[in-house]
Amino acid sequence: MKKIIILFFLFSFLCPFVASANHQEDQVLLVVKSSSHSLFQTTLQVSSDKVAQALLHAQLVGPTLDVPMTTSYVLLKDKGIVRIFAMDSNAELYDVKEKQRVVVPSAIRDKLMSYFEEIQDHHFGKLYSWKEVDQLIPRYTSFMITDLESGLNFEAQRRAGSSHADVQPLTEKDTKIMKEIYDGKWSWKRRAILIHHNDEKIAASMHGMPHGGGALANGFPGHFCIHFKDSVTHASKSLDLAHQIMVYKAGGLLTSFVQQLSPKEIIELFFIALNQQDLDLLNLIYHDKNGESIDLINEVESIRVVHKKNRPSIEGPYLYEIPLTFLITKKGEREVGAFYTFRVKRESPTSNWKLEQVPVDILIK
Repeated sequence: MKKIIILFFLFSFLCPFVASANHQEDQVLLVVKSSSHSLFQTTLQVSSDKVAQALLHAQLVGPTLDVPMTTSYVLLKDKGIVRIFAMDSNAELYDVKEKQRVVVPSAIRDKLMSYFEEIQDHHFGKLYSWKEVDQLIPRYTSFMITDLESGLNFEAQRRAGSSHADVQPLTEKDTKIMKEIYDGKWSWKRRAILIHHNDEKIAASMHGMPHGGGALANGFPGHFCIHFKDSVTHASKSLDLAHQIMVYKAGGLLTSFVQQLSPKEIIELFFIALNQQDLDLLNLIYHDKNGESIDLINEVESIRVVHKKNRPSIEGPYLYEIPLTFLITKKGEREVGAFYTFRVKRESPTSNWKLEQVPVDILIK
């Protein structure tokens, strides 16, 4: 399974690179995408011998435990071989295959960062609060939705919703495209999307489960929900963390959003990552030392906490520990109960929280 994911990861990068190759050597292609597996990406061919030579002669400064999750990649074609570099939000470069940080002259690094800022502005949406969106997209407004993973888009219309938007696909064709985004099966899974309306590109999150009432002749049995920054659910009037995660992902700000989450939210995000089958989300909050993350994503079909108001057994500035009872459904099996004490740690008062360990034996045994 690891090989399949790596090959898919490389293939999604190489397609645009091969298409724009023109058989030249020392080519540099900049790629921005919302996740490591996203097929929807924005690219920029850089015709600069200085940049190419700097990357070719970049200094390796030792192995790193993890290549940070990022939305920005540099592809360098040298004598028929493509090297992939990842650039994080601090403008640090990493060789993806070698898992090493690399150093280039500061002028080259600044140039790459300025390129990426322009590409990201084009690729991602703007974070508008729900109060702003409620005015920008009033009821019965039609707009286009782009799914940031597949690149597929369809037309939809806001029909209702006071705390977030209740939306319907506009036509039967749009319903068909939306279902294709969800691999032909309606789902509650959240997806990062862009809303295009009046020259605005708004970061948002949708799920794909028809529910409630619907009024359009579109073959969609009900409506679905779209959330924006700070929007809440209609029933509980509370933020839905899974939706907020996808909103910030659609804005290109997923990593910085996760870094400011509380330890309780980090544990909640672990459950979200498994339910979404999202390896990138899991890698943001858990350092996988033994290659178990892929198995966790592949084996768990659904997981949910039974009692959400458990009191932590340890709650300090550097360590948070809480016992939780949860229900888990593994693929091809029935739902069963389980218990585990989660531990979340950080190194300093200003560093971000990460899971110290996860219940691997319970989830994939």
